[in-house]
Amino acid sequence: MFTARRAAAALAVCLFALAAQSFAQASKREPPDLFPVRQNNKWGYIDRAGKLVVPARYDVAWDFSEGLAYVKTGDARAVIDRAGKVVFQLQQVDIAGYFTEGLAPVQTASQPPRFGFVDRSGKLVINTEYDAVRNFEDGLALVMIGRLYGFIDRRGRVAIKPQFEKAASFSEGLALVVVENRVGFIDKTGKFVIRPQYNNGSNFSEGLANVASGGGYGCVDKRGALAIPVRAGYVGSFAEGLAPVIVSNKFGFIDRRGRQVIDPQFDWATGFSEGLARVKVGAKGGPKYGYIDRGGKLVIPAQFDNAADFAGGLARVHVGGRQGYIDRAGKFVWQPTK
Repeated sequence: MFTARRAAAALAVCLFALAAQSFAQASKREPPDLFPVRQNNKWGYIDRAGKLVVPARYDVAWDFSEGLAYVKTGDARAVIDRAGKVVFQLQQVDIAGYFTEGLAPVQTASQPPRFGFVDRSGKLVINTEYDAVRNFEDGLALVMIGRLYGFIDRRGRVAIKPQFEKAASFSEGLALVVVENRVGFIDKTGKFVIRPQYNNGSNFSEGLANVASGGGYGCVDKRGALAIPVRAGYVGSFAEGLAPVIVSNKFGFIDRRGRQVIDPQFDWATGFSEGLARVKVGAKGGPKYGYIDRGGKLVIPAQFDNAADFAGGLARVHVGGRQGYIDRAGKFVWQPTK
């Protein structure tokens, strides 16, 4: 969600909070087939069956994207392939993020850091000249210069000049932007398709975008028409045909017609991924995370201190400060480890 009044928080997200993000939420990447795990205070990778296929030898290991992953051992920083082979070392830059459309954002070790992009060989193809960047989506990348947001193409050329107070990456051909503290949507030429008029909003997903107006939320289509009327409480983004909503301080789900299909009953919920949605419910010792099916049934009991969406058939979960992975039946394929 974006609003100009939350500029500081949004900026913090832009500045590489990538390691803490859920893989499924970070971008529209292909489902992973390798997953980072911790063993004996080092990081390695397991496959979907829970077999350790890249030995635990790294101090830091991020999720794979487009077959590559950022790792760190001591002062050495590198990008590896699925076999654990070093593809390239990081020398000019300090951190490499996730690859999308063949490019990955990188940042310098300087303070404040500067941002650019490398290709799959490690070549710096877009210089580290930006205050913040997001991954490439739909052929364009969001960049920030002097607290104004715009977009560049894959050659580093300005496609839409920095002019917005806040913006999100392109999704389904449109991008959310903020002008004079109002949310609107632009196309890839920079032209407004939906003029700035909303208090808040999020990117398009499955043809709809949620927007806030007058203390409530609804959803607009790509013409700007209200597909789901504004209602009291929050309406989230659609995923797999359903969107989370808040009614009387509880989360439930609606369909694309705005009909309540899962009654509000959860303390928190996110969108569906691979047929299941994360929810938080009260439990002895405090609220815990579990997973529901499309009928609203809690098919994986609320037992986790933290959890991520399912991606590639597995979900990352945390129990007592330890991280493990479960399959869609709720069975551990990798027991929680520190």
